Amino acid sequence: ELESASQMSPVQRQKMIRSMVERLAGRLEKDPADPEGWRRLAHAYRVLGESEKATIAERQAIAFSN
Repeated sequence: ELESASQMSPVQRQKMIRSMVERLAGRLEKDPADPEGWRRLAHAYRVLGESEKATIAERQAIAFSN
C-alpha cells in the first residue's frame, strides 16, 4: 500500500492516509487499552491538523498508560 503512495495524486494520498487513520481509530474504539496506539493516533491527527481529536487521543493514551 505504501509503495504505491509515491505514484498517487495528493488527493489520493490524502484519502489513503485518512483511511489508515480511521482504521486505527476504529481498532482503538473496539480495543482501547493500547496507549501506544493512542499516541500514534494523536500524532496522525496533529499531522492532519485535527488538534481537538489529537488532544482526545492523547488523553486516552495517558488514561490507558496507568
